[in-house]
Amino acid sequence: MEKKYFLFIPLFFLLFSFLFPFKGGSDRCFAAVDQASVSESPASISLPEVKEQDGMIRTCYDSKPGISASGFLDGTILVDGNPLENRSAGKYKTVYAIAVSDDGEYLSMIAGVYPRNLYVYQKKQESWNLIYSVNLEDNVRRVPFLAFSGNMLLYEDSEGISVLNLTTFSHFSMAFRGRLKNVDYNPEQEYVWVVSDDDGKEQLYMFLYNGSLVASAQYDGKERLKTLKVVEQ
Repeated sequence: MEKKYFLFIPLFFLLFSFLFPFKGGSDRCFAAVDQASVSESPASISLPEVKEQDGMIRTCYDSKPGISASGFLDGTILVDGNPLENRSAGKYKTVYAIAVSDDGEYLSMIAGVYPRNLYVYQKKQESWNLIYSVNLEDNVRRVPFLAFSGNMLLYEDSEGISVLNLTTFSHFSMAFRGRLKNVDYNPEQEYVWVVSDDDGKEQLYMFLYNGSLVASAQYDGKERLKTLKVVEQ
């Protein structure tokens, strides 16, 4: 791909997605609960603002108290305004997603094309040390889901949604049918809700952080994901 065509990639992030294999089944269904009983948790998946900064096109951004991080189309990474080495090995080093933990101790990003990799850094004094990396085995050029939840890192990969425990480095996968449309999660109860488009019908899946499928059902889009609880049929 010529570089001049590659520069148009951010304009087509939402036009590309991939299919995930189906995992598990359930004899449970969802019911709405009172909004007042739902604790606040991070917002649903959303696209970061794509903008120009100092002559560079910023593709992703995240911030927590005392720390901010930005990724750019050309592969530049800035943490609190300071450059961080992009370890992507491919020809194109575009940073597609970036996230920082609530305590500012961890930083993660998804970057590169052919290959596309997830990187996790831990702050030691004033430097960021790479502690984990994995090839995501996909090269979809759009903004993927990436977020910290306590000591867990939730991210989108070719299998669906994965969870990495940053204490034990154990890994769990959540696989589902269709194209990913929305993700939400509850750090306190360790639930992950996934909405996918399966042949034009929206499907809702609810997983535990350990990858177990708790329930699945058609989704009408009317209820906020965090207002849904599981009930036995």
